[in-house]
Order: sequence, then C-alpha cells, then structure tokens
Amino acid sequence: MSWRTSGYLPIQSPHIGSSPPPSSTSRNASASSAYSNASNPWVALARSKIVLISVVIGCSLLALVSMRSKEAPADAREHRRPINSFEGLNEGLLKLLEPIKLRQFVLEPTTVEWPVQSSQEGPVPWSKAELLPTRAANLAAYHRDLADNPDMSPTLVNGEPVPRHRIRVYPRTVQLEGDVPYPEDGDFLFGMTTTVERAKMMSELWTRWLLAPEVPSSDPAHAASSLRSACMILLSSQENPNDIEELKRVLKKRGLPCGVRTSSYERYEVRVLNMIPQFSAYAQELGRPFKCDTFWLDMRTLRRMLAKYDPSIPLFVGATSESANQLQQFGRMAFGGAVIKEITTQMSMHVVFVPAGMLASALLLHKMNKIWDECFKQFRHMFGGDEMLTRCAAMAKGATKQTVTTEEKGLHQFDVPGDTTGMLQSGIPFLNLHHYLGGSWVHLFGYGSYLDDFAQIRLINQAVGFLGGDNMFKRYIIGDGRWLLVLGYSITIFEEKLKKEMMREMEHTWYEGYRLSYDDRPPIPERRGDDGKAAKQTFYIKIISPNSALFTYVQADAWYEHMASEDRVRIEVLWDGSMDGTEEGRLRLLSR
Repeated sequence: MSWRTSGYLPIQSPHIGSSPPPSSTSRNASASSAYSNASNPWVALARSKIVLISVVIGCSLLALVSMRSKEAPADAREHRRPINSFEGLNEGLLKLLEPIKLRQFVLEPTTVEWPVQSSQEGPVPWSKAELLPTRAANLAAYHRDLADNPDMSPTLVNGEPVPRHRIRVYPRTVQLEGDVPYPEDGDFLFGMTTTVERAKMMSELWTRWLLAPEVPSSDPAHAASSLRSACMILLSSQENPNDIEELKRVLKKRGLPCGVRTSSYERYEVRVLNMIPQFSAYAQELGRPFKCDTFWLDMRTLRRMLAKYDPSIPLFVGATSESANQLQQFGRMAFGGAVIKEITTQMSMHVVFVPAGMLASALLLHKMNKIWDECFKQFRHMFGGDEMLTRCAAMAKGATKQTVTTEEKGLHQFDVPGDTTGMLQSGIPFLNLHHYLGGSWVHLFGYGSYLDDFAQIRLINQAVGFLGGDNMFKRYIIGDGRWLLVLGYSITIFEEKLKKEMMREMEHTWYEGYRLSYDDRPPIPERRGDDGKAAKQTFYIKIISPNSALFTYVQADAWYEHMASEDRVRIEVLWDGSMDGTEEGRLRLLSR
C-alpha cells in the first residue's frame, strides 16, 4: 500500500526545527565511562527448545512518496553526538540514572496459559520493585535476603548482586491445543507481488516462515515432508531475465520452495489485482499468495486466528488503516492485500494469498477469479491495489466496499508516519508489521536510530523468534511507574512516573497532528524536554545473543544528537527459565 498523495501529508519529523541541541551538563567523564562500560559479556546455557513458525508477506515496491525528513539545519548538524552519554539529559533523568552503576538484571519467567488477545484496556503487570536499584539499595536488599536465606547464591558483578525480577509470560511456543482444526503449516501457499531486488533481500526473513521447524501433523494423511509452506513470487515481465535467474539461485540456496512468475501489467497496483488469476493457476499446478514489506510475527498465532473462521462461506478478513485521515478519505476498507484460505472438508488443503494483511476464504477467491475480467475493467484505474482487491471482493460477495471486510484485531496496515514507539509499547495485539522499509513511513526504533530499516526488522525477527508471538511487545511496569519494559523491544525510564490510567492510551510519538484511530496521550520528549518538561530515556533492543537468552538494550538519542553505537549506554537482560516448571524453561544462569 502506498502513501495516499491526495491525503494529509506530514512532510518532516516534528523534531526538525525544534529547540537547538541542549548545552552540556557538566559530569565527570570517568562516571560516564563507568556507566557505559561496566558490564561484561554474560554466559548462559543454550536457550531452551522452541518451535518457531511464522509466515511471510510479500513485497510491494510501489514508488512511495517519500516522507524523509528534510536535512537538519547546519547548527544542529554541527553537534554530531554528545561528548558522553550523560550530556543532553534532563537533570531529573541524570539524578535517576547516574547512581545506577550496575545495568544488568535477570528476568525469571513463570509461564501461564494464554487467555485472550492483548489490548490497551487490559491490565498491565505492575511492580513497585526498582528495575535497576542504586548500589546502596541493591546491597541492602541483598543482605536482607541473605539473612533470610543463608544458602542463597546470587550472580555477582563487581561484587554487586544482579537484580532479579519475576514476570508472568505465555508459552514461547504458541500453544495450538484442543479440538480446533488448526490449519497445517504445509497447507499454506503464499504469493508475493514484488521486484527481484526486494525479493532477494526480504527472502532472508522468509526462511523463518517458510522453513519453520517440522512438527507432528494432527492429520495422519500428512507426510512429514509436506509440513512446510510454499510460495509464489509475481514479478513484472520487464525484469531482466538474468536477474530473475539470479533470484531463483538465491531462493534455492536458502532452501525456499518458491515459484517465480511474471505479469505483463506495468502498473504495480494492477499486478496486485492480477495475483488472483495468477495464484489460482499456480495453486492448481501444485495441487494445493503476498507483499514483501509485511512481517508476520509468528506462524502459530496466524494459524490460531485463522482457525476461528468458517472457510465454507465467502469471507474477507482484514484491517482498515489506522490513520483517521485515510479512513475519512477512502472509507472503511481492507488495506494492504489479502490472504485467501482454503480448507477442504477433509482438512487436507489450505491456500493463503497474502498481499499484506487481509484474509479471504477460498470460496471467495474462486468467486473473485470468475469475475476477474469485470473487476479489471471496472477497477483498474483506481488508486491502489488495496482498493482494487476490496472492491473485487465486494462485487464477488454481493457486498459494498464498506461492508465486505470482517475486521480482525492484530492485523495492521501500519499507516503510521514517523516514530512508532508509542504504538509498539501500547499493548495492542500484533500479528504483523508493515511499512517498515524505506524510511517513508515507520521508524521502528524511534527517530534517532543508527540502524538501517532492514537491520531493525532483523532484530524484531530474532526477538520474536526467541519469545514467541504472544510474548513479543508484552509490557510490564516496574518501579511503580518509573520503568516500562516491553519484551523484545524496549526499556524506558520516565522522569515523571507513569500512572495506571495512562496505560490505556498510546503515547503519540508519531508525526504531530497526524491522528490515528486509537486513544492517545501527549508525547514525552526523549532525553530532554523544552521549558523544563519531564523527559524519558528509551533503550531499544540491539543484541540478541544467538546461543543464550541474553538481550542487550541500547540507549536512544534525540533526533539531532547522532550518537555513535559505542557512545550509547547499554542495559543487559538475561532470561532465566530455571525457575519455570515447563519443558521450554530450561535455561540455567551461569555466574561469570
């Protein structure tokens, strides 16, 4: 889905043109060094067994109208980065952070059953314990605990015990139990409308969805070799044949079971509509479709969601735009593509067509294919492929554009320009992410990230791979409102404590004046507020150790600061599953 050029267009970051970089706050350089470099690598046992299954969604490379911010003023660019990581912080944040010399803590997860999809309105786990206490408070608490339990053997770093926090989590392998006829992984076939270059890059992520670990099938008729998904890639016929052959070699090297087809339609949106007959033909060839800047968090959460729908009736399931302006201009319609699911009476086949985050039953796909010529005739000049598909589905179903879509929470078009931190910290459910490439829409890790877009989604991919879809972006309040921990994503300290009622609203971190269809609250400035306004300091996920459960979160900077990676404060978090009685919680913490 492209940016709507006739709609409201915020053209620059709200940080551009704001107050100039703050003056230095005098602090001892050695204190800064201690703050940045005190931690050493941790050692943990191999992570516990998990089953990672996810899905991939295709790569629409429609030329987007760039919303990249204008170049910062010269006076801002001169301050490329602070001298040390304390410089530029509000005085209140300095008083909170400077006394903390040990920036490591342990999470002790206890697994509980997944109840329902998360929401903004749901209660947030709330603890009064300090996430990272000062050395004096930490040692005092340690000696009190030691008096109560003389046999206690904590992990020590430089003679100081590492704080531990118990949290409730959901199973890291999403549970698919009971009598519900869940779709099998091997029953999925995804279709992507994209370009050669986009497919070569994005297929690195597709391996997690299409090459998920094999699990026992609930259907005895399924052979073990049939349990993995397949895909179809639809390219423009104007692509260089040599480049297409190179793409096929890349797919083969990565072990991806993807067929490659070309379409003669020059306009990208029409190629999206053309996925309907192309996919139908390809599915018949296999005896059994997709848009590439959509990222599915976990295949098992998608399967669980699909299982509640009856595929024997015409269904078009999806999400509308989050943007109030988009909804006002284009009405309620499915944005981002379609997923078509087919289930035979014997549960032997599912077919999924995914040009970004909408779902339809195979019966509806069949109806759409039969009237495709009429859909092409009537809708080929419309603005986007999203609207073409929605209107074709409505025609096939005998509905209107506004009524054809069954809306599903957790599916997102992600029409969110700028810093999406507030949305990802909000507690709403996420089955997918979208619009994270190219810098034209979403900034996953705020405005000041030094990581490129693909590096950011790689980190999300790794984090959800360890945590599972139900735990990703799960949030906890620690320190009675002082700290917000969002699993796999961020840790934030607030100069003024959060209040419980604030958790029902998104922090408005994206473009100023751009309204979403969620309740929101004013943004809290990163690191320093104008006119004495209270600020926050966010730490985003940076490193997920491949052979352990160690997560490293790294300090964010403001838009104008441009801190280098080595200048940023780090917080290390170890996931210690030894307290968990489940089979997948067998991670043991080793002292250094």
